[in-house]
Amino acid sequence: MTDELANKAADFARELGETLAATLPQAPSVDVQAVNGQNTFIVQPSNPDGTVARVPLLVNGAKLAELSIVLYLDMDWTGTFLKNVRTDCAAYSVLDRQPLFRMDYRADMQSAPVAHWQFHAERGALTHLLSMAQAHRPKAVESPHMLFRLHFSMGGERFRPCIEDLIQFVIEECGVDAVPGWDRVVQAGRERWRRIQLRTVVRDLQLEAAETLVREGWTVTPPSHKGLTESAATLSRW
Repeated sequence: MTDELANKAADFARELGETLAATLPQAPSVDVQAVNGQNTFIVQPSNPDGTVARVPLLVNGAKLAELSIVLYLDMDWTGTFLKNVRTDCAAYSVLDRQPLFRMDYRADMQSAPVAHWQFHAERGALTHLLSMAQAHRPKAVESPHMLFRLHFSMGGERFRPCIEDLIQFVIEECGVDAVPGWDRVVQAGRERWRRIQLRTVVRDLQLEAAETLVREGWTVTPPSHKGLTESAATLSRW
């Protein structure tokens, strides 16, 4: 485990903590810790005693739900850039402690979309559709009455939502309390995230990026080393 990874993970945790504090009232601090035996760090909200915390979701000052945020960080294959390899986000009701919805991402996901939403809700019409589908394709629809088993794909590894999108969702769509000026913080964070993703896509698709720049009037000089190939695997994965 390199000092560079530890430093980058600490910077990431600090930025996330600042974002939460500037958008959601009573947000706890964010901590970073190494995973024993792995070249991975976990970033998540924490209490002063070091235990895992959740972000309160308030409506008119009353806590009605909590937001769990856990991110796993590693270095990318080049060993140069920080990579988020897994994100587990979920909102929980304080009434029954059950999930309301989840936003998950796993770089190594095989059985479901790499990045997806899951909603813990019920809808009779959709359940009817799934029940009919189960009769026709039982292996595809195993639990027609459990809608949270559906994984709603959302852009894959490169174009998935960021934490700022989740924060704006609970504020704008769910109506929870927000810190004044939250929208500017969310917009700045979202732009920063998308610029990082853009740079990552350009590294994956350097030939295509070069061709696009040439069409726009740029003069592009290829690197001196040979064997440059595109890496488009992340663009085709579900």
